[in-house]
Amino acid sequence: MIIQTGSNELDNLGDRAMLEVLIDRVRSAHPETIFSVFARDAERVRCLDRAVEQVPVEQKRAWAIFRSVALALGRALPALDWLVRKQTPWWYASILRFKARSLVNPEVLEKSDILLVSGGGFITDVFIGQAWPVLERLSEAETLHIPFVLLGQGFGPLRDPELVRKARDILPHARLIAIRETRHSLPLLLELGVSPKRIVVTGDDAIEPAYKARRDTTGDLLGVNFRVAEYAGITQSDVDRLRPPMRSLAEKLSTKLVALPVCIVASVEASSDAKVAAQLVNPRVEGTGGTDDEIPQTPVALIERISGCRVVVTGSYHAAVFALAQGIPSVCVYNTEYYGNKFRGLAHEFGDGCDVIDKSRTDFEAALMTAIESAWNRAEDLRGLLQNQAARQIVAQHHAYERLSGIIDSLTVSDGESQGCVA
Repeated sequence: MIIQTGSNELDNLGDRAMLEVLIDRVRSAHPETIFSVFARDAERVRCLDRAVEQVPVEQKRAWAIFRSVALALGRALPALDWLVRKQTPWWYASILRFKARSLVNPEVLEKSDILLVSGGGFITDVFIGQAWPVLERLSEAETLHIPFVLLGQGFGPLRDPELVRKARDILPHARLIAIRETRHSLPLLLELGVSPKRIVVTGDDAIEPAYKARRDTTGDLLGVNFRVAEYAGITQSDVDRLRPPMRSLAEKLSTKLVALPVCIVASVEASSDAKVAAQLVNPRVEGTGGTDDEIPQTPVALIERISGCRVVVTGSYHAAVFALAQGIPSVCVYNTEYYGNKFRGLAHEFGDGCDVIDKSRTDFEAALMTAIESAWNRAEDLRGLLQNQAARQIVAQHHAYERLSGIIDSLTVSDGESQGCVA
């Protein structure tokens, strides 16, 4: 069985949590399964501790070199990177599509019985550089008559004409698509021609490990996370402006701020969550993320840290997922359509206890502080309600994985000898 992940680097603890859940659930029903995962970091694949084999994303050395050079240029000359992406979008798009077709890895797919796409929110215009390779790989799987299933997915915004055309051509062929929320992903999939019979609403796959880690008592910390990135619409200056009111509110509530990093490594597109949150949490930290020992390196470690919170304030989706699943109210900040859709979809599934704040509103800071204080005062009352919503979504997830198990069982040769799911 081969898996396409939401994060090829496995440096996003939310995407990693969803991958781990997928592997554990499939293996519980099919212990003989051998998993292969498209990934760039072999060490992080080994750290999954789940007997998973790595399939290099760039199997051809030339593409690995090209990517290294492009990343180095992007970091050294951000203006050039912006010029290529924004001022010559047609050229940038053509490069992305050419690269996507080159990364399909048909020789790997041919050895697989099924392709699973692990949870994420990457089939969108926002991450077009990731959306194209995924859709091209699904297209090749369909050509090779290899079934594919998508799990824990969030879709859109999706308006790029070529990307929409590709999605409309391939997604209806999925055996099953499990989505996080009904508010945005469901209507988009229906518009793309996916049969309602192949769509199931499950919530996020990372809900279950967080739900299992819930405590019997309410925490006493105020968790914080902000994603400084263009796709999130949050800048370093925004974080600087929020520092004084956040610390003042923490003092008023007689609590401490605690950093909740989800994306633990900086990239060309985003700063490390750890570095950003540290600047809010620790007045002595200006531009550092602390030592590696202070940064949760696994989903389990981050979930455990969130368990001690009474309220979580976040601009990153999975910090809210890990909190809400434990019954911890979350105040979610967005400043782009992409994150607005993600947070509103999450709020739709969890209901009261997930407050969504638009950073573009004129009274943003006052509204944010009011929402945090309100959530703090209502935390005890919201705890059980949120946990019930988490439990409901977990039941839906297990039903979806039962359907997946049936699909896997159907991959049995006519003579009765199982092909298994060996890559």
